[in-house]
Amino acid sequence: MIQFLKFDQAKVKNFEFKVFSRNEALKFFGKKFLYLLILIYSTFFLAVALPFVSTPCQPVYFIGGMLSLFVIIRLINGLFQYNKFKNGILKIDKEKITIQTKTVGNLILKEEDITYLELNLLGDLIIRDKNKERFLFPLMLLSLKDQSKLLSFFKDLAPKRTIIYKKVWEFVDSIVVALIIAVHIIQYIVQAYYIPTGSMEDTLLVGDHLFVEKITYGPIIPKMFNMEKPIHLSCLALRKIERGDIVIFRPPHEIDKDYIKRCVALPGDKVEIKNGSLYINDQEVNEPYVKGKTYDDFGEKKIQGIVPEGKVVVLGDNRENSSDGRFFGYLNIEEIKGKALFLYWNTDQIKKLDFSRFGLIR
Repeated sequence: MIQFLKFDQAKVKNFEFKVFSRNEALKFFGKKFLYLLILIYSTFFLAVALPFVSTPCQPVYFIGGMLSLFVIIRLINGLFQYNKFKNGILKIDKEKITIQTKTVGNLILKEEDITYLELNLLGDLIIRDKNKERFLFPLMLLSLKDQSKLLSFFKDLAPKRTIIYKKVWEFVDSIVVALIIAVHIIQYIVQAYYIPTGSMEDTLLVGDHLFVEKITYGPIIPKMFNMEKPIHLSCLALRKIERGDIVIFRPPHEIDKDYIKRCVALPGDKVEIKNGSLYINDQEVNEPYVKGKTYDDFGEKKIQGIVPEGKVVVLGDNRENSSDGRFFGYLNIEEIKGKALFLYWNTDQIKKLDFSRFGLIR
């Protein structure tokens, strides 16, 4: 933020401000570097993980890139100024401002010679005199407490504009932080989904709104940083997928559409569909949740036989009206995004004051 200030004798008190010590500087620049890494990571993450937009989202790359460039410039400027002003001191009293450094020596600026002061975007305090010369002191290299105290000695030449800038910055900062946290929660913890078709009737109906949790099977890091594919951190999973789990996944033939089905067979299981029923390891499966007969009319028998390692079989509960494993074949476990957890809304049932189906999904 650019802020213009004026020397105010009524506010000024005799005080001395010291630039960071070596240890304080290491902590300061370490935090700035960590902030830069988080900003770069957040840019790549948001670009590929933002919900409801086409990804990768190019505007996120642009905005994040510009912010990262600005932070890099501030960091480089801070390092340059610290090398120049380390062990430096700024002294102020009602008559003058004195800047002491090893490289410059003592620089004394009298109050009557100072026209105004400027706080620029790089965190430098620039003092301008009547001869239009400018003298710089790195305000960013003072502690936050000292920065606040030093600025309190001066009169803001445009206080309303400063307030507006601060409010805008606080608002934008809050929105960005909230967005980053929200997208991380959606990607790694829980996400809301809507059921648009009847392929899971009568377990899930058209218009159902539910939460899908992403902790049980372990988090999935989205494809970013030139990664070949998303990384499934199965080592952080609470347990492996089990028969009967209702899961959200991206099937092989879809680019940007998620499906929800029930896992019916695991790696190594023998799968057969005959006489309108599902057989696992030569045993007919009792499936009280199934609506209709289980037929395999796709001709290629995509899921008949032994389920390969790293794959599962998923079917809809509405077996006569479901595009599932019988159509697209075995599903890679890595494509599973989460497990259906909680049904919390269905507009038609809410209107009828029917809450009987709401709760944990089984």
